[in-house]
Amino acid sequence: MAMPPRLELSSVFDDMLTKSKDSFAELYRRGSTPGAGTMATMTPAVRSGSPAIEIDPACEPARALNERFGHDWRYEITEQRRDRDEAIVLCKLSFGKEAAVRAQFGRAKIGQNAVIGTGDGVRFSLEAGGGAQDEREAFQRAAQAALMNCLELI
Repeated sequence: MAMPPRLELSSVFDDMLTKSKDSFAELYRRGSTPGAGTMATMTPAVRSGSPAIEIDPACEPARALNERFGHDWRYEITEQRRDRDEAIVLCKLSFGKEAAVRAQFGRAKIGQNAVIGTGDGVRFSLEAGGGAQDEREAFQRAAQAALMNCLELI
């Protein structure tokens, strides 16, 4: 049975998932495991001029990880992208004495106070606020959501 041709346009998640899978496969081939230690400030894979993301150590997922694993956890933001009015982040969490790894996506709306709509078939978006700051905050919230999603897998 012939496979149907793949659409030329794949979703952002498909691309991020493929890159993540390739990264994990490479780590497995090398036999490399992340070391345990204190919570690291991540070394994100920043692409296309995206700002580095740091997760607030006082946020809920960081507090929960500290309670459960002490300082034996670290995270890395491996991907971050903007898709229209959403910030999308892929976070890799290493935890415990054996440095187990979980990775999950997180999403957050950019400019939560923006008005988005259509008029006569034309899409529009009116932002209320300082664009770049809204984007940084959305990536921060997306990173925290991704870390929380990793925590839910444990």
